[in-house]
Amino acid sequence: MATVETVLSSIFSTVPELHSGQLGLLSGVLIGIIYWHGYRRSSLALCTAFYLLALGILPASTRGLAVIQSKPWYFCSFLILASFVAVGGRAVRTRLLSPSSRTRSLEVGQKDV
Repeated sequence: MATVETVLSSIFSTVPELHSGQLGLLSGVLIGIIYWHGYRRSSLALCTAFYLLALGILPASTRGLAVIQSKPWYFCSFLILASFVAVGGRAVRTRLLSPSSRTRSLEVGQKDV
């Protein structure tokens, strides 16, 4: 039977890879929270900035980004995955909770009778 330790060790070979993935996931959740609160452009700009910082394109202090820039693949993958899940969840939630246009047209037609 697989334990959490054996599964994580099969995916991540070193601790910096694991931490880079965790930071990417947390950053994606932060972007999702900002997006859900209505700051859509700001959240997408923040996602882009995080991505470019991880790749080393934007200048920044390497002291804080050493873990992320050592293995940017994990950070960027989890960042994009968590961000897309949050944005997609918001779109699905909005679509499911809003009444359809067909229902509105039926209600308008019944009121005219």
